[in-house]
Amino acid sequence: MPASPVSAPSTLHYLDGLRGLAAAVVVLHHFAGFFYPALLSGDSYSAHLDGAEIAIAASPANILIGGNFAVCLFFVLSGLVLSEKFWRTGTLESLRSQACRRYVRLMLPVTFAALVALGLWVVGAYRNTEVAELTLAKRFGEYWAELPGWKQVAHDLVVGIPLGGESSYNPVFWTLSIELFGSFVVFALLALFGRVRHRSVVYLVALGFLSISELNFYYAGFILGVWLNDRRHHGGLPRPARPWLGIGLLAAGVFLGSYPTADVIRVDDTLYSFLQPDWLGNERAIQLWHLLGATLLLLAVFALPGVQRLLSSRALRGLGAVSFSLYLLHFLVLGSFSSAVFLALQPALDYHLSVALTGLATLPVLALVSYAMYRLVDLPGIRLAQGIYDRFFRPAAEPEPAVGRTAEATTAAEASRS
Repeated sequence: MPASPVSAPSTLHYLDGLRGLAAAVVVLHHFAGFFYPALLSGDSYSAHLDGAEIAIAASPANILIGGNFAVCLFFVLSGLVLSEKFWRTGTLESLRSQACRRYVRLMLPVTFAALVALGLWVVGAYRNTEVAELTLAKRFGEYWAELPGWKQVAHDLVVGIPLGGESSYNPVFWTLSIELFGSFVVFALLALFGRVRHRSVVYLVALGFLSISELNFYYAGFILGVWLNDRRHHGGLPRPARPWLGIGLLAAGVFLGSYPTADVIRVDDTLYSFLQPDWLGNERAIQLWHLLGATLLLLAVFALPGVQRLLSSRALRGLGAVSFSLYLLHFLVLGSFSSAVFLALQPALDYHLSVALTGLATLPVLALVSYAMYRLVDLPGIRLAQGIYDRFFRPAAEPEPAVGRTAEATTAAEASRS
């Protein structure tokens, strides 16, 4: 997540809607992976729709199931939203407050999701291996194979998941260590350089360092988010009076965000061939173009008030509110409930009809469990993080200067003598 469990300030409600849409894309990505795996792999061996899946995987239409692009959008959104309070107040206290609350804010819902995953594992609720035999989704049939021991579980809950992105319990967990450390990249960048006049140079140097280092390049998304919000507060973004520019940015963002991730597809054989020169490896190309596409998409949203109004609709903002819970739970639902429904339907119905009915049955379950987790875990986690900060980390009120007290005492003494 990525999910990005950061709520946009009241003036940026449309970012909540955008986050909700990104979470929905991740769900579609994994649903497609379970039942139409060729959409993700590009392998004709596992196709169920003749050549349609391969054609979609190699075209801009794959943006609709672009899970990696959605995750990149989460990372850029996190950098943007986490920097918002600093750009509005200019205080280091705003960064200290967020930094002290961040681990609890992220890891309480994550720990809950890991325990749910473990509970389903223990009772044998996962049916993904059986589904994979029918759908040819080999990779999705490999999860939850051998139950770990309790010592391993304890280690994973404390260290493996938050610090290492351990994903054996839930494949989406790979993003969480990036989200956690990326948050502190934002805080450190702003604390050290937030008031430097030529901050853009600092951002470029940081991006250049990431590109040549062995650090995870996805951290670039957080830096790009900080830069976007810096420009939003201090000028330099496209003005809403130029809708043609916003539409162009939107088209470019969608095109870059749909850069193929399918393993079998040769990029040189697609219209994206010019985006992968010989010196740029495929993995880095995916990261680079998806992060840049997410950045251009956000620039387009800032330049298009009509898109902002659409994203600010009550339905999309509601989806954005539960997006973190949806992100953390959806794969568990697909591997258990959805798989069981499909296995029950498949013997009696056509393959595609079984998939469609499985999807319809899955939607209300996802809505219910996501909302329940949002109310019972996510919101209490926010309050707990705030309470811990207030109790242990909030700076004490500064004492009144001694000079001031001496002056007041002197004045009072003189008044009594007079």
